[in-house]
Amino acid sequence: MGAKKSDFFDSRDKYLSFVNSTNEKSRIAFQLAKYLKNSKITEDAFRIFDAGTGDGSVICTLLSAVHDKFPEDPIIVVGKEISIDDINSLLNYLGYRFFEHKNLVFCITNASYREINDNRFTDCKLIKKELVGNSSFSFNQQLMNMGEVIRKNWDIKEDTSSTILRPRQKTLMVIYRRDQKIALKHLIPSKLESIPKFYDYIIASQAFRLRSPYDRTLKLVLIPLLKMLDVKGQLFFIYSSGNDFSKKLLKLFFPKINPYQFSDPKKFVESLNKKIPHFRKKFKVSISSFLFSFINLSLSSKKKFSPMNSLGLWNAITYVGQISENEQKSIKISINFLDKISNSAKKLKLQFSDNLLRFEKNNFKSHLDE
Repeated sequence: MGAKKSDFFDSRDKYLSFVNSTNEKSRIAFQLAKYLKNSKITEDAFRIFDAGTGDGSVICTLLSAVHDKFPEDPIIVVGKEISIDDINSLLNYLGYRFFEHKNLVFCITNASYREINDNRFTDCKLIKKELVGNSSFSFNQQLMNMGEVIRKNWDIKEDTSSTILRPRQKTLMVIYRRDQKIALKHLIPSKLESIPKFYDYIIASQAFRLRSPYDRTLKLVLIPLLKMLDVKGQLFFIYSSGNDFSKKLLKLFFPKINPYQFSDPKKFVESLNKKIPHFRKKFKVSISSFLFSFINLSLSSKKKFSPMNSLGLWNAITYVGQISENEQKSIKISINFLDKISNSAKKLKLQFSDNLLRFEKNNFKSHLDE
């Protein structure tokens, strides 16, 4: 990787440590499920866009709630993901989702938000996967055998001019049940441009770099996603707030770094109001936060910090604060260091805080680019 890269987005071991040491993913899914109560299907299906599927735990848990709300209605999901490992993990979750909800079309792509929104799929490859059978076991077997297809089509490269990771081959993969092919013909993309342009539910969880200036996050993430939001749709923008114990520990070890300097939710809204004409007429915005916990104390039979607990907590703290690998080189991991983490953590309530901005499209037929 380039000198500027090697950050939290690309450290697989840090990501896995964070996922296994906290309950953030389930907390996000349950938070999102609360807002389904007022959702309605406005056209031919309930349409979800996931701006970063990750390992699939959020979208697949949410899909079980969507099934509970719309048990017989078609659902189409378009998820963006560039990580081969995450897509393989996602596929492991999907088997039961297709068994429980037969009217499901699931699309995975590595194209950018702007390309998806503008239907600019130049040189993009379309792959269709029809699931045969009628059992979650059969579906899981087929999905978990797709590793080679994923490896060939989701390779990435680094753009040396911007240090952004980009796909070598833009790809859109569409998964559906063969026995529902006729019923879902109107939803299964026959060409790349026929995926939905507007969505009822958009999930953007940890979809940007915390230290990116507000204008950059708006340009690359929020504004393109808002353009995809349909009338009466909802967009959920979720990210680490820093309003928790992690800020104290990060300040202790990285006094010169301010990872949360561009994380004020009110400033995001103010910036959008300046960038988008009549923003407050077009969107209703609500700001809230929720807590999730560090849960990895099972490694210690006495329910206290072991060295592995302390290392897991350190990984979780540096993950939510997006401290890069290069920045962490100044820290020497040792038993004494882990003891310091443990002693500090014992005095704190080990709960992290995420911000949640919910954007609702006001009830009139208007889109940002009109």
